[in-house]
Amino acid sequence: MTPETGVKAIAATQTGVTMADLLDDAARDDALQFEAAGLYLDLRRQKLDLAGFRALLAEAERLDVTAHIQRLFSGETVNGTEQRPALHPACRNTALLGGASAGVALASARDKTRAFADRVAQPDVLDGHPVRRIINIGIGGSDLGPRFVYDALKAYRRDGIETRFVSNLDPADLDDALEGAEAETTLILVISKSFTTQETLMNARAARAWIVERLGEAGVGPRFAAATACPDKAKALGLEDARIFPFPDGVGGRYSLWSAAGLALEVGLGADVFDRLLAGARAMDEHAASAPLARNMPVVKALVDVFNRAGRGLPSRCVAAYSSRLERLASYLQQLEMESLGKSVNTEGGPLGESHCGPLVWGGRGSDLQHSVFQWLHQGLDEAPVDFIAIADHGREDERVRALNANLAAQGAALTQGRKGEGELAAHKAIAGGRASSTFVMPALSPEALGALLALHEHKVFVEALFYGLNPFDQWGVELGKSLARSILSGDMAGFDGPARDLTHRLGLD
Repeated sequence: MTPETGVKAIAATQTGVTMADLLDDAARDDALQFEAAGLYLDLRRQKLDLAGFRALLAEAERLDVTAHIQRLFSGETVNGTEQRPALHPACRNTALLGGASAGVALASARDKTRAFADRVAQPDVLDGHPVRRIINIGIGGSDLGPRFVYDALKAYRRDGIETRFVSNLDPADLDDALEGAEAETTLILVISKSFTTQETLMNARAARAWIVERLGEAGVGPRFAAATACPDKAKALGLEDARIFPFPDGVGGRYSLWSAAGLALEVGLGADVFDRLLAGARAMDEHAASAPLARNMPVVKALVDVFNRAGRGLPSRCVAAYSSRLERLASYLQQLEMESLGKSVNTEGGPLGESHCGPLVWGGRGSDLQHSVFQWLHQGLDEAPVDFIAIADHGREDERVRALNANLAAQGAALTQGRKGEGELAAHKAIAGGRASSTFVMPALSPEALGALLALHEHKVFVEALFYGLNPFDQWGVELGKSLARSILSGDMAGFDGPARDLTHRLGLD
């Protein structure tokens, strides 16, 4: 019996369970509340009784999840298709690798980025000018993670320095990022693991042309820096050695914000704030590596998410963050989870068959979602479990803060309790209830708490992949579209279907 088959069998035992009965079980209350690295997680609103939860833990034991986590942290090869380790935990704790060359390289790279971040704060760093605008050019993991974290920690940004992000090939994206900027005080960071990504290189060339037009060729060197796993390719763009910051192949794009790929964070927020972000993630790493499975927060969240997807057959999960600064959390988790778990083959190259891959992840700011998608969540025919993300202390006494958190608490209760309709429109007003949700509480939106939250989700995805039997560290599915786009741009339409040929003509590409 596969782990996923075991989860389906557990789900079959839960069909008669009601949320009202579950919330009356004091023993279950204790078992389904967790604290780690400053975070609190409440899983009591999941449609899972205590016996079912213990059965899921038994599946995790059979799968030897603890041993797999240790392999991840020790730098062993866990990415089988590319024969690589996954080194993102080592980016925040190089001691995990002992004296291995990869650990030494990561420590050296961090010393280099920290020195650069400190230098950027000096008033004459750009040929006698200060930095006032940072432009981060990247896409995917070189954009989503740094952009999300910068927005979330905007309260910690360096005085007088604004960071903007460019990912899209639409020229308006770079235009908007440069709007109001002066070339003399602009620092451009080009972030690309391979340094072959079309979107990033085209935008980097356009940004370089913007500098040259205003300052000439001599203005380029001091105003460009790059982070990449391929330094030689960055040199081909004309970047100086001292401004090229390496990170190893073992750091996957969507896991890379902890490395030199997070240069915009270290520069725009300051090295000390970046240290605090790493410290929060490291605290969650230590918890994931040492806590027993029954109290291990990333493991239990993975079990619940696998239960909802593979056991109950629910195809999506909504992330509702009750913080304006966490608006991009759902987008960040979309890449982390859907690029990692969106597979149709197992680790041996065989089909998943009737098995599942990870769910669709979607969401946004909770108070806004209440006025759009929550109608569907409450009364639609489909169920999507909701992850509520709460912040206990928003740093101010304000009636809006109280109302914000009251709405979060109320929505979780409404999904669970439902409502019996009354009067002439009873059927229209009735809400069935009994719908699942999880709640995270961050003590404050601090670098430490944010680091812990993101590391938790990275480890959660790793455990989910073990249950599904797939590799969460490759992403072959994104390559085909890139290859076909190159063919179209070169004029090679052989093998394209009629609609594609017609569309290239309509778009003026032929």
